[in-house]
Amino acid sequence: MRAAFLVSFTLVAALAWTLALMVRSEPFDPPAALLIGVGLVAMATVATIGMIVVGGPWAHRLGLSALAVTVIVALVRPVDVFWVIGVATTTLALVALFSPRVGSSIRRLASATGPPPRAVVPPLLLLSAPAILGLAGNGARTWALVVVALTAPNVALLYSRVFPGGLIGIRLVWPALAIGLAPVMGWPTAFVSAALGLIVGILAWDRSVKTSYHPPREVGTTFPIPPELAPEEVLDAAEIDDKGRRR
Repeated sequence: MRAAFLVSFTLVAALAWTLALMVRSEPFDPPAALLIGVGLVAMATVATIGMIVVGGPWAHRLGLSALAVTVIVALVRPVDVFWVIGVATTTLALVALFSPRVGSSIRRLASATGPPPRAVVPPLLLLSAPAILGLAGNGARTWALVVVALTAPNVALLYSRVFPGGLIGIRLVWPALAIGLAPVMGWPTAFVSAALGLIVGILAWDRSVKTSYHPPREVGTTFPIPPELAPEEVLDAAEIDDKGRRR
């Protein structure tokens, strides 16, 4: 079986558990269940694309993290038909991600042309924030929980796509939002939100994060080539002779 088909089980498992939480959210509150579903689908989608397109180690780890969330949900959610389907898809996805076929398609080292590992971690944490906050969000103040959780993947998108405000969003705006609204949420969600904001804020101030957002650019230079040293086909295309005169 092809690696692309195998890694797609990660997304299937995320969709199965999202459906299970939509049908029966217990023991989570509906807002928390919604955030878990959003986080699972976002993590699994990015992980699946990353493993298929670039074979990135970060994508493989993100896929395993998404499956770890499904395992947590399976441990606390009541057993029913959807629970059985979810457990089956998670099992298949775990077997697929640990299979030799998928393992051989994942790079062992970071890409020489890609962003540094330290620049990848903050947006991946933001992408995972809805699921993390959803797991800890039972009984939390709904509006504060939803604002912090749903703005996180949007800030990650702004940064990763180099949209205006992406760098200041990942360094200042979202960490300040996560920490500032933490006291409103109630324990233990407040601790999780503040911890996420602090971690993302600290990691985002690494030099590689700014370099990845604004890569250094060098002004190119040109050097004139004497006509007598230029290849004949170049002279013919320019319609000049070996003395530099127009033919």
